[in-house]
Amino acid sequence: MRIHHAFLLIIVLHFAATAPAIHAQIVPPEPQPADSSAALAGPGLLSFGFERNVNTYLWDFGGSWRTDATPWRISADERFQRTLIRTDRSTVKDEQSLNLGAEHDLSEQVALTASFSSFIFSDNRALALNDLSTNKALLGARWTPIPEVQVAPMAGVSIDNQQGIEDRGFMYAATARLQDLTIGRTAAQAELYSSAEYIDPRFQQEHRGSADFFARFAEEGLNRTQLLFRSVRREFYLPYDSSLEASRGVAFPIESRDERIVTLSNALQYQMTDPLRLAASIDLTQRDITRMRPQRNPDDAIPFFDADISEFRLNGNLQLLYDDRSGTKGELRMELNEREEVHEINTFDGANPTAFTRQQALEQQKNNAIEQAQLGLQLSHALTARDTLWLSASTVKMQYDTPSEENYDDRDELFVLAGLRWAHRFSPVFHASLAGDVNLRHTVFIFAERSANNTWNRVIRLSPATELRLGPSFVSRNAAEVVANYTVYDFETAGQSQRSFSLRQLTVSDSTLLRVGGVIWAEAQVHFRFYERGELRWSAFTLRPLQYFDERTFSLSLLRLGEQVRAALGFRFFEQRRYGYDGLTRKEAGTLRSYGPTASMRLRLSPATDILAEGWYQFTSENESASRVTPNVSLRVFWNL
Repeated sequence: MRIHHAFLLIIVLHFAATAPAIHAQIVPPEPQPADSSAALAGPGLLSFGFERNVNTYLWDFGGSWRTDATPWRISADERFQRTLIRTDRSTVKDEQSLNLGAEHDLSEQVALTASFSSFIFSDNRALALNDLSTNKALLGARWTPIPEVQVAPMAGVSIDNQQGIEDRGFMYAATARLQDLTIGRTAAQAELYSSAEYIDPRFQQEHRGSADFFARFAEEGLNRTQLLFRSVRREFYLPYDSSLEASRGVAFPIESRDERIVTLSNALQYQMTDPLRLAASIDLTQRDITRMRPQRNPDDAIPFFDADISEFRLNGNLQLLYDDRSGTKGELRMELNEREEVHEINTFDGANPTAFTRQQALEQQKNNAIEQAQLGLQLSHALTARDTLWLSASTVKMQYDTPSEENYDDRDELFVLAGLRWAHRFSPVFHASLAGDVNLRHTVFIFAERSANNTWNRVIRLSPATELRLGPSFVSRNAAEVVANYTVYDFETAGQSQRSFSLRQLTVSDSTLLRVGGVIWAEAQVHFRFYERGELRWSAFTLRPLQYFDERTFSLSLLRLGEQVRAALGFRFFEQRRYGYDGLTRKEAGTLRSYGPTASMRLRLSPATDILAEGWYQFTSENESASRVTPNVSLRVFWNL
């Protein structure tokens, strides 16, 4: 019934749509480091990175290169990552991927194509799939009979290595595209892809497709309908099985995984009046997964049964957006989400009926359905030339159901969030704001077996902030925040052991930036955080404190903020003092200190070529014990060719 309603709503939306009818920053903006997109400005890009954090080392190397010089089009992409964790038994994980592609035009309609892809993964930990590689080489053609249609069939060889077993065989891949096809007021696009790998004794395939329809039914309205599907089959070797080898002569059994996804969606945008705009969308997705093992040992104490997993999703969203372009903006949002998940297993010849019944009951406990409805409001209004007010509120109702009689996790949850923020400009150089919000969450378990875990969580927050700017060389930002977090169990009785708890916190911070001269700046940051955790009796609103923490952070940095060279050298100190309670008397329980120098640099060799380096040397001591020394370093190099 839900699927029928969803399709009906999409059809109605589609046919209805297609029917006629701040202040300037003192600090110069930080140039973004070169990335893969920067390679578009040149033929290629190289990047190198190294990072050490405590006992973890990470190397990252990448590169890309493109050329479109007629009649050739060549592309290359490479990525290598190594992760080393140094412990008593060091672990090393490597991932490498390489993609090469080439096209040569024979005419305006026909081009020869070739591609090669390689993926290598290795991990010296004892994992099921800890050493694998795949290499694919394809040769084919691209045919463009008309500008709107393109077909590209390819064939070649696939070499796949898992668990030390190398399989190779024939493979094909084909793509068909339809683009820029106009039918009346509707523009259509479509794409199909199909591939298969015959790497005996395994077989792998992938089919996917998409169709998009864009309809502009008025100057103020646009509708998009999209259909997506994907079907993927993968087969992989399982770890060595001595019992299966003895009984069936199969040392490495094969497991196959089939996944099928179909998604239908529709999105509508319409300018109802000058200040009011409507946006609506709905999408539904059906996802099915099948896991199978043709070789199995029925005598296993816990045999493997072929499994089917089905998931259905339905999402709907409606938004009303208001903007009068004179200081008032608003948004009203309504959203509905549904998800249903079903797990099933299939028996096989010779299976133990008792084992099947037991496993079937376990699988059925995973079945669940979720329904969630959300209503939200956001509003901002310029009260005067110096005052702006923001209001936000939302509520979410979630219902989680499990059909199995052995699963007692059924529950309802209610979320309520409301916040208010006011900002005032006292003068061109001084601004202040005050914000407050309330966050409520109520969780109710339906069955008595878990109803003792029903809770209310209430979070109340108040946070003022100020900003002072004196000319182009001084800025100071100050902020404070008071938070009270109360988690209360619904069934709280005098004889019950205290489980409700509270967390109360005060945070104060200051950040000041001063230009010393030219491109040299000095920055000071101070951060204080005090919080207390305690047991709570909500009915009488009495509190017994358990722990208290006093955290202080100080940092001082000297900055060079030039266009070509940006560098920072500083020192950071952090201290945490912990306290326990004897009755209401606070007693110190320990101290943690962490301090050390920090440094960073960015060297811009060209508009798209950067060298980024960052490091900090950290001394850590706890309860006046000997200090532990931890060097950390990070290096990134981006070179646009």
